[in-house]
Amino acid sequence: MTSHAFCRLRSSIATAMALLSLGCVASAEELKTIRIGWQPTTTVQAQIAHTLAKTDILEKNGLKAEMTMFSFGPAVNEALVSGAIDVGFIGDMPSVSLAAAGGPTTVIARQSTFRGSIIASTKSDIKSVADLKGKSLYGPTGSAIYLAALAMLDGAKLKPGTDVQVVNMGFADLADALKSGKIDALFVWDPWVENFVNQGLARVVASSVELTMVVAMRDDYRGKNPDAVEKFLKAQKEATLFAASNHDKANAWFREPAAAQALSIDIVEKTTGFDPQWSAKSLSDIRLAFSTAEKERYLGLGKQAAELKIYPAVPPLEKKTDMSVAERLDKTPWSFDPKAVKVK
Repeated sequence: MTSHAFCRLRSSIATAMALLSLGCVASAEELKTIRIGWQPTTTVQAQIAHTLAKTDILEKNGLKAEMTMFSFGPAVNEALVSGAIDVGFIGDMPSVSLAAAGGPTTVIARQSTFRGSIIASTKSDIKSVADLKGKSLYGPTGSAIYLAALAMLDGAKLKPGTDVQVVNMGFADLADALKSGKIDALFVWDPWVENFVNQGLARVVASSVELTMVVAMRDDYRGKNPDAVEKFLKAQKEATLFAASNHDKANAWFREPAAAQALSIDIVEKTTGFDPQWSAKSLSDIRLAFSTAEKERYLGLGKQAAELKIYPAVPPLEKKTDMSVAERLDKTPWSFDPKAVKVK
């Protein structure tokens, strides 16, 4: 090779490398930022959030995340309303409250299911829901477990306010009140149900495993980024399968925030297992859209809440829910290998 030819080759390589570098920069610039709000102690939601934050799944779907951790659902609602985040992972009842208040959001998918229970102090004589007659039941009204707890009372033919006094109490106060023996019965969700049982503080009286986490996205973000719903939901489905394929890693991530460090790996694994998707082997095992029964239950929450005068009217849940993209993706297979995911 002549010196002149070598120089031309070197120049060509340099040009190609420069173009490649520019291409990489352009690719990085093309990633659309999405601000995600999530909660650290709700299964399987937290494992999904950690996976989105700690892997390249979002980037492969054209998105770049800014993750904000909130201690509970109402704070996620406030961030959605204020515009501090673009998408939030919230419980079914908090999402109903958002719709009732006319929040600028739409529920675009389901995410996970988890257990909620009425539990009783091991120091009490309460062993069934019927044993609550004449007693007080404490818990956070307006939470995902609240209406489920009322349904459990109804199943035992107990009327709130007459047979049982249902008293609003925040989670932090619940834990302290149970430990100090100030209350005998409460309603709460996993993993705290199992944590209290594991500590010998409480026994499970009745449960529901239908409590659901949903994904709410701001309407202005959807309007400005019409392809963001599909990109995000594909990433969520892939993150769910990655977490389901890597329990040890996902559960270790779950326990990283201070709020979750009191929970053992065994408790996290057991309570996460109430969601069938924790055993997913392929994308087809994971659903983004409500089933018919789940949709009926969800719409029923709004009607029940209105009947209980929690809201002045039935929230417009049909109008504030659009799972058309989720439904399409559930019917559209694509290739995804959890082993090809890169952990940051």
